[in-house]
Amino acid sequence: MRRLVQGCTLAVALGVPSTYAADNAAAPWQFSGDARGGVFISERRARDGARSDEQDLRLRLRLAAERPLGSGWSLRARLAGSWSADDPATRVYLRASTPTGSGTDRGDVTVDELQLNYRADSGDWWLKVGRLQSRFLLQGVASKSLDRNDSSNVGINWTDGVHVSHALGGGWRSHVVLEHHPAGGGGSTRRTPLDFSSSSSRIAGFAGLENLEAAGPIVQRMLALTWKPSALASEGVAAARRDDYVLLVGRVAAQWPLGQQGMRLLAGAEAGIAPDTQRLPAADGQPGRRASGSAWQASINLYDIRPGHHLGLVHGRAGAGWLLSTDYRNDDRLTELRYQRRFSPQLSLEARVRLRRELSAPAGLRDRIDQDAYLRLSGRF
Repeated sequence: MRRLVQGCTLAVALGVPSTYAADNAAAPWQFSGDARGGVFISERRARDGARSDEQDLRLRLRLAAERPLGSGWSLRARLAGSWSADDPATRVYLRASTPTGSGTDRGDVTVDELQLNYRADSGDWWLKVGRLQSRFLLQGVASKSLDRNDSSNVGINWTDGVHVSHALGGGWRSHVVLEHHPAGGGGSTRRTPLDFSSSSSRIAGFAGLENLEAAGPIVQRMLALTWKPSALASEGVAAARRDDYVLLVGRVAAQWPLGQQGMRLLAGAEAGIAPDTQRLPAADGQPGRRASGSAWQASINLYDIRPGHHLGLVHGRAGAGWLLSTDYRNDDRLTELRYQRRFSPQLSLEARVRLRRELSAPAGLRDRIDQDAYLRLSGRF
């Protein structure tokens, strides 16, 4: 990855005419940022029946700087930190991997973007190289993804690699992401038994075809493939065997006007399959079966019930073999109701209630149940 970034930096230096670069030598840095925080409450019933609860104040702050380099190139960097009232300590670092499979810990401050960008004058294609954000969401008030959603809610994630996008015509656009995984796993979400200790797992791939142009009521269509070679510990992390992990995902959303006051109904669905999954532990002397590799979600949303007031309901589930979603834990079912009050494009207030339930607890134990809610304010500047 370091060589890749260095090579792209050299390409920029060679590709920008010296006179043009000189004209842009004094181009100003552009600064921006966003802040998100609120009150979070949760309650859990564990597998053994024990109950626990948590109330917390959380904040995420991200500060970005971007500068044009000429000939369509630019440089962007962003510093991100997430804090909790329960853990007010601050730890600043720059690492190749997040400390957990779901992201950074509370109190961590790190660089979540450091990238070279190129955009053609026509807008037909663009390129990002370095540390970047990667997300493809099902549209909705409570927008979620089965495969890629860096830095959701107040979390911090990243993708180290290359993202190339090209317009194909008819509203379709291709996306190709090559992602680097160090032995520690990298910055994007990954769940056990994904393991990147093998040298063959260093480069993973993502390819997608997306269309966001309206075709009648249809406003979103996408098909995507994720491939992580030699990353699945299908017989357990302690075993030597590592298989390729592959996801196939499709999503679609449609929208209809309601009444004469501007209210809109948006309905969407997303489904995916992982053809090869890990083997579950043996039970009752029988060989362990393969974990379920299916996942799906569906949402229904009302926009502009009154101007700026939106309401969304989403329900979905992910099998035990679904290991890459930031929004859906594997072997889990989720139902969420979310209300959003958008005051402006830069400021919004959201409230949600969510129920998550484990699909298949080990024999003799109860399914784990989590209930949570938040009131969250988000602003950009």
